[in-house]
Amino acid sequence: MRIAILSCLDFSVPGGAERFFIDMAMALDATIVCLSYNPSLGDCYPLAKDVKFHALNVSLPNEPLKQVFGMRLFRSLKLDYDFFIATDDMALRFISNGRPHCYIMLTPRRALYDMYYQTIADLSLSKKLIYVPVLSLFRFLDRRFVMKNVSHIAGISHNVRNRIWRTYQRQAYVLYPPIHLENYHNRGYGDYWLSVSRIDKWKRVENLIEAFREMPDKKLKIAGKIYPSFKHLTSSAPPNVEFLGAVTDYDLITLYSNCRGFVTMAIDEDYGLTPLEAMACGKPVVAAKEGGYLETVVDGHTGLLVSPDPFSIRDAVCRIDKNPELYEKASWVQAARFDYKLFKEQISTYVHTLAGA
Repeated sequence: MRIAILSCLDFSVPGGAERFFIDMAMALDATIVCLSYNPSLGDCYPLAKDVKFHALNVSLPNEPLKQVFGMRLFRSLKLDYDFFIATDDMALRFISNGRPHCYIMLTPRRALYDMYYQTIADLSLSKKLIYVPVLSLFRFLDRRFVMKNVSHIAGISHNVRNRIWRTYQRQAYVLYPPIHLENYHNRGYGDYWLSVSRIDKWKRVENLIEAFREMPDKKLKIAGKIYPSFKHLTSSAPPNVEFLGAVTDYDLITLYSNCRGFVTMAIDEDYGLTPLEAMACGKPVVAAKEGGYLETVVDGHTGLLVSPDPFSIRDAVCRIDKNPELYEKASWVQAARFDYKLFKEQISTYVHTLAGA
């Protein structure tokens, strides 16, 4: 069976979504149909070399026009495959009732739904006058299309499944993105804590900074792309907080392997893959008591789930930092539940069952 994974992404850097789609393609022997593909991706993420890509070699404008042009692009495509997996609301426009398919969602578009008011609140008055009617129209069209054309939906966590129900009143199957357990090792508990996150308004990085300002004897390293409007955080942070920027997968695994523990506080995180990567190295996790973290972090066993305020973060880090090795075995056992081998079996059964239905 020839399977196509449809994505409105440029596969040039191994972000979380890109790695998940590559894992899907490997598990299903599928082809990723995407905007573009840079062969150098395989140098920093070797698994990409084992996947087939069908690059459209198209460049789209920035949001919100990207969504409009992306929908038009996928609606006009002629693709010859037996089964299609849509992964975003732009690629979804290729789907119709006549094509065998499923929609595997990272999340319903958050600016349209659960983070609509936060998105609007950050805009100037002139932009609000434009975005409010535009987002309302997109929300109406998105719901109508899904209800009319989509037969089967899967989400990447129970948290996302609940969002799908609230958004579309549709049941969704849960497919957790995997980790490759054999790639992770515990090389000891070094002198720093680690956080892996892009630096933007949804990640509460400023709360981590303030927590470690209260702990000048403890170090925090933050790995991830720094968005321009948040560069001021790097200059105002205390000396014990270090921003590493984007790092390669090899360097990232080295950071996980040698840290004392991992800390993350994103707002209502879709899933929470980075805590699993840390736990695969036997490292304890301090995470916000909300969202997908509730599904990956076992409170009191693989780390602590806390309020996202700086003082709660500080207290949890100080508590764990005394004996981080106590969490090693439970962390590894929990991470093993999300291994790629189990994911491959699950997604293969799911897709081939749908295709044969």
